[in-house]
Amino acid sequence: RVLSCGLKDFCAHGSAEAALGTAGDKRVPKIASVVGILGHLASRHAGSIKQELLRMFHESLGSPREHHKATVPFLLQLALMSPALLATVSPELVDSLKPPVLNQLHQHFSAVPRDELEGVVGVVVHLLCHTSAGALRTLRFLLATAAP
Repeated sequence: RVLSCGLKDFCAHGSAEAALGTAGDKRVPKIASVVGILGHLASRHAGSIKQELLRMFHESLGSPREHHKATVPFLLQLALMSPALLATVSPELVDSLKPPVLNQLHQHFSAVPRDELEGVVGVVVHLLCHTSAGALRTLRFLLATAAP
């Protein structure tokens, strides 16, 4: 429920590019609360949170619905604000990035304007540079994907 409410608020109070910093310094009002609540719940429900974050990610890729288009930027913003959430999800996320999922990601972002896409890529690079959990796995994935 927390993630769902956070995503709805994220969609209602600004675009993904605003939250990711590519359209000024606007902040989505409830996202800090979402991060705080998830951080509190993580001590007892880490597995459920990780499962829900991954489900949201995969569900959003195959959907044309408007709020699903904002899911990946929402999840990126959560990861920026909470290194603990990033560390919890990143190893399994990397494992799930098989060719069909990568194709869905490509299709998902193919209509995004170039400046917004550059902002998203910048956030992803920042997150990759600041993650220690699964760093070797992530590096192997990047190398295998770039030059199979």
